[in-house]
Amino acid sequence: MQKRREICDFARDNNLVIHPGGYNYYIDSFLMFYYCSCAPERKNCPCPEAIEEVAKNGHCRCNLFWRSLDDFKTEILK
Repeated sequence: MQKRREICDFARDNNLVIHPGGYNYYIDSFLMFYYCSCAPERKNCPCPEAIEEVAKNGHCRCNLFWRSLDDFKTEILK
């Protein structure tokens, strides 16, 4: 699917990690509603805010994109 490829390319191009357990859930949700599942005002994924949020917080608002797998593991194991 085009949206899956777009998200994977965005992650690769920006050196981001995709949430290992939430990817299919998130894509299915986006394709059903056509907006970010965590922020309905965001009408596209990936959104421009994602890069800034990852840089600041280690992950984007919806937790789909992460700065690194170590950041993901650290946050999940808190």
